[in-house]
Amino acid sequence: MSFVAQIVQSATENWASTLSKNTPELERTVEELMKDVTTYVENVYVKYVQRNTTNSALLNKALLHRTKLKELQEKAQCIKDKDLDLDDVSKNIAKLQIIDAKLHYLLNIRKILQLFNDLDSSLTCSAYLKGAHIVLQLREAVTCLLSEKSQIFDILEEALQAKETVFFEALNTTFKNNVKLIKKDDKSSLILKIKKYNPQMQEVISGLYQTMDQVTPLFNMAIDLWLNIFTPLVNNEFTVSTREDDTYAFLELTKTSEEKASYKIVFNNLHTVLKFLKENFSYNVNEEEPALQYIGNDIRDNLSELIIKQCLRDTIPSNEEALKGFKVVQQATEDLEKSLLEAHIFTTDTVSILQYINNIDVLFINKKCEAYLNTAMEIIKKDLHDIVELEMPTELDSPLEDHEKLSQCSVSKNVVELLKFCEKILQAAIESSPVTGGRLFDTVTKILCSYRTFVPGHYKTYLTTLPQQIAIFLNNCQYIRYRLIQWELEYSNQLKYDLQYCDFTTEIRAFPVVGMSLFHKYLDAQLKQIAEIMVGAQLGGPTIEKLEPNTEKCVRQCLRQQELLRTVWHKVLQYKTYNQNMGTIVNTLCESIIGPIMKCQDISATAAGELVDIIKLVLARGAKLFTNPNEVTLYVPLWNKLNELNFVLNASLVDIQDRWANRKGPLALYFTVPELKQLIMALFQNTDRRAQVLSRIS
Repeated sequence: MSFVAQIVQSATENWASTLSKNTPELERTVEELMKDVTTYVENVYVKYVQRNTTNSALLNKALLHRTKLKELQEKAQCIKDKDLDLDDVSKNIAKLQIIDAKLHYLLNIRKILQLFNDLDSSLTCSAYLKGAHIVLQLREAVTCLLSEKSQIFDILEEALQAKETVFFEALNTTFKNNVKLIKKDDKSSLILKIKKYNPQMQEVISGLYQTMDQVTPLFNMAIDLWLNIFTPLVNNEFTVSTREDDTYAFLELTKTSEEKASYKIVFNNLHTVLKFLKENFSYNVNEEEPALQYIGNDIRDNLSELIIKQCLRDTIPSNEEALKGFKVVQQATEDLEKSLLEAHIFTTDTVSILQYINNIDVLFINKKCEAYLNTAMEIIKKDLHDIVELEMPTELDSPLEDHEKLSQCSVSKNVVELLKFCEKILQAAIESSPVTGGRLFDTVTKILCSYRTFVPGHYKTYLTTLPQQIAIFLNNCQYIRYRLIQWELEYSNQLKYDLQYCDFTTEIRAFPVVGMSLFHKYLDAQLKQIAEIMVGAQLGGPTIEKLEPNTEKCVRQCLRQQELLRTVWHKVLQYKTYNQNMGTIVNTLCESIIGPIMKCQDISATAAGELVDIIKLVLARGAKLFTNPNEVTLYVPLWNKLNELNFVLNASLVDIQDRWANRKGPLALYFTVPELKQLIMALFQNTDRRAQVLSRIS
């Protein structure tokens, strides 16, 4: 071994000996230092008995031990680099790494304690921006201790929360002292006072922005501006004024009316507010974003919608004359949007009030269509029973099918008025551009749909209890359908070249369904009532010796009810509609008389005579229910059978045989063989003559 190698080995052995001797001692002193630091933290932030000077003494100890640690680490690394196999070197190197981590932990705690002191100092001198930076450093430093899960971490975390609370309270208090909203109890006026520009306020806003996820004072200010300034100014009439003194600038709002103000007053007031905010609240939350833009983030879209709905929408003209002067409104809207952008309440991606108002062509036709719908609804709500008689012309060359034609009847005056109004809109659609024409055509279909859906609900009581109004509504629906078929030929053919969809097919199908549905419900109720009344006539049973006194009364009640219907229906409904439905009612009465008689097994002569009188009553009064009594057989299928039944009840066996005439007489047209035989057996006693007649009826 060379002399130099001997020297190096000797030195390395000495370093290893020193490392083995000093490492345990350093480990012991660092452990003691950690205990001292823990005691200090507990005293300062739990018991509050120590002074901050102790922190400096502990720091000096930690730095001294850190110096010794570095020396030992350098020697250990040298030994390791020489790749010498000396006892306990590896163990001591591992211990040094642990000691290094503990010293780093202690220095981090010392840094936190120093930052606490610095934060207190910054608050004392109102250096809020500096304080915000310290809060951020503290959060980072305390987070670094999280992995240790030590008692000190919990103490320092609680201390940090307490410091932050004090810090934010100081910033919020300063903000409130700079911006105040004063409202009167009756809410008739309010004052917004803002302290003139000062650097301290800028530090407060910047500090809050850097340390809070949401700048609460700015968020609250946005709510106040929305609820107490912008919304009232748009919805009601106010006077707005500004003034200032040596310290504050004042914005004062005084309500003058609960009514909505004109757009000019609203715009002027908004200009005043925006100018006041721009001049007196020109702070930034960071280098790129103004505080007013931060406030605007929460209200800008709502404010745009509010101005459009509550102000600009009222300015849209509904006639051509007003449309010519609309450029004044467009210019005023452009100026207001410019002010909103300059004040940073709006940004370029906010819903544009100018873009809305510049779309005047669409807005104009929408406003016009809305006015049409409102006018139509006023017409629709007029009384159903105010009627006019339609004089329908004879249409020799009409392209309409027979079932599509309409005869003389009565309809509501408001339906005639409504259809004339719709024709006016359709004529305007023909003379307009395709876009406008389409909107106008669509408006007509909406008006028609409104009629058939609104009227049944609006007049529900009348249309279920008053037969005249039910008939009028049926006529209204049929008349509208009749006119729609004509419009399909007249207007749709002219419009379909410009519009993709233009026909009245849906409404043509829907109106008859609505009208007939209500009418048939009432008709069914009438038929049910006849059946219920005739139950009381007591015609049923195997034997009829003598009619009950109530029998004629029930029949007369049914006839009286039908005569009342005739009074209110025959001059209202179309000829064919009236006679067909009256025929259904009379036929039900006939059926309620014929059916029970035909089931009887024994009818006395007295009862037969009484039945003849009742049937004669029905035949006499029933025929008069129809527009032309001679046409009764066209609409009452059982009318002739009732006549023949009346004959049989009052006839002899010879007369019956002659009228049967070997199935060639009138009786054979309306009675089957079993029916007539059953009736003969019920009326006549069992004699040879009856047997002969029965045998010839086959």
